[in-house]
Amino acid sequence: MKITVNIISEALAWDVKGQGVYTASLSLAEALKRKEELEVSINGRGLYDIAHLHTPGPYAVSKGMISGKRLVISAHVIPASLIGSLVLVDVWLPFFVQYLKYYYNLADCVIAVSPKVKEELENLGVKAPIYFVPNPVNLERFFPSWEKREKIRERLGISMSDFVAVGAGQIQPRKGIDVFIETAKKLPDIKFVWVGGQPFSVFTAGFMELQEKIKNAPSNIIFTGIVSYEEMPDYYNLGDVFFFPSYQENLPMAVLESASCGLPLLLRDIPEYKEPFGGFFIPAKNNEDFLTYLLKLKNDKNFYAEYRSKALQLAQNYSLDNVGDKMLEIYRETLNNPPRYKRDWITLEKIRKEGRKIWKYLGYPNIKRRRESIRWEE
Repeated sequence: MKITVNIISEALAWDVKGQGVYTASLSLAEALKRKEELEVSINGRGLYDIAHLHTPGPYAVSKGMISGKRLVISAHVIPASLIGSLVLVDVWLPFFVQYLKYYYNLADCVIAVSPKVKEELENLGVKAPIYFVPNPVNLERFFPSWEKREKIRERLGISMSDFVAVGAGQIQPRKGIDVFIETAKKLPDIKFVWVGGQPFSVFTAGFMELQEKIKNAPSNIIFTGIVSYEEMPDYYNLGDVFFFPSYQENLPMAVLESASCGLPLLLRDIPEYKEPFGGFFIPAKNNEDFLTYLLKLKNDKNFYAEYRSKALQLAQNYSLDNVGDKMLEIYRETLNNPPRYKRDWITLEKIRKEGRKIWKYLGYPNIKRRRESIRWEE
């Protein structure tokens, strides 16, 4: 008997491209669908053994509560990842922190996408079992390709002889866009390409200021705007190095995807990267280091080859098969354990039970409706 899994994500339901949770949800679904022991749906209707949530919004929570015998939540959001991402965060963050604590404690188990996230969840007061399982990367989709490199460079008007630094992600202060632009100003002989946009528009922190900086950016920078998941391998392959000056991350998909395309990783030296990426990337301790290392990558062939090789090695650790195996083991363990329906101040079993009945009833439109009371079967 296969284990049925429902991947639930508002990012996928509403097609909110250009953000990490969208890609992470898709990548995990790809990993799980490779396992013969699993039957996987995305935002499906009905009752499943596992409802696996990726977003904390009302759509995902309500759907997860009534569609899963067990509730698994992937923690892509922690309080620190909201600072420098959305507007007025100082006003609403204290309330959202309390909501996050409640949300993660709804789960029968929580998936931390990095060791740092696991630590933050414990500090937040999450009582559900927490497992570290990283986001996977599809090595069959993201791989080095000279053909893709030639086509995308031609499309963007970049010479094959140019040295190109690629960054990717939402355009927001947390991602270090200001550093990306300032670095480009100081290195006019290097081309810079930032792949991504502002999917939350005016709700993005510093929206107007960033628009002004982009408008006045030097001529050696290209901002592509939001690019589809299917096109991302092309854009990684146009680069020579992945330059990512972000100030805070959990386990960014862009790092894994660019590594699997063979780009040396030049990242800010932050605690979140030490365990999952340690030894496989170039750690810049300050903005001057970014300048130094970019020039070294451009001019030192041995240094470049070393970190290209390390990037490809890193990507292998996060393959679909490796992550899929870990998740299958966790699903089995979770189903073997009793459900964590009882919470600190509310018991949800009755709500879930009635919700399942409603889903079951709605799933069979040919059932004759009667005005008298309906006898539901478990």
